[in-house]
Amino acid sequence: MLGHALAIESPMPRSVARDDARGFVREHHGFVTRVLWSRGVPRGALDDAVQQVFMVSLPQLGSIRVARSFLYGVCVRVALEQLRSARRHVLPADGDAEQRQVSPEPQPDELLSAKQRRAQLDDVLAGMPEDVRTAFVLFELEDLTMREIAEVTGTAPGTVASRLRRGRELFQAAATRLRARAAREETP
Repeated sequence: MLGHALAIESPMPRSVARDDARGFVREHHGFVTRVLWSRGVPRGALDDAVQQVFMVSLPQLGSIRVARSFLYGVCVRVALEQLRSARRHVLPADGDAEQRQVSPEPQPDELLSAKQRRAQLDDVLAGMPEDVRTAFVLFELEDLTMREIAEVTGTAPGTVASRLRRGRELFQAAATRLRARAAREETP
C-alpha cells in the first residue's frame, strides 16, 4: 500500500505554505513516531508508517483543528494497516542487520546497555493491554493531560484515569521484577 501511496502525487493545497508543512512535520514527528510505536508498529516499519501518517495529514493541514487528536486518529489507522500488512508479508528475520549498523559516537558497551534498557521497556509496554498501554504512553511519555487523552481516544476521563492507574501498577511491578533480576545477576 505504501508503494502505491508513494506513486500517487497528491499536491498540497495552495493555501498551505511549504514552510508550514515542514514546521508541522518537525513539530509532530516525535509524537507520531511514539504513537505508532506504542500501537505496535515494528521498529523496522516505523519510518514508513510515519511517512504515511504525514502523507495523509499534510493535504488536510488547513482544515485540522486539533493537530494531536487528528494525528492520533491517523496513527491508529496507519498502525492497524501496518500490522495487517506485516501479518500478510512475513519476511525472514535479519538478525545481523542491527549489528552491521555502526555509530562513531557511543561506545559499544553504552550502545548495548541502551539497547537492553530499550528492549526491557518495549517488553514491559508490550505486556500491557493495548488500551492501558495507550493511556500510559500518552500520559507518561507524551505529556498529554487526562482530558486530552480522553478526547484523543474517545473515552471517558474516568476510564482514562483507571487505565493510567493500571498502567502505572503494571509498570511498577515490572520494574520491581527487573530490579530483582538485576540484583540476582550481580550477586556472585
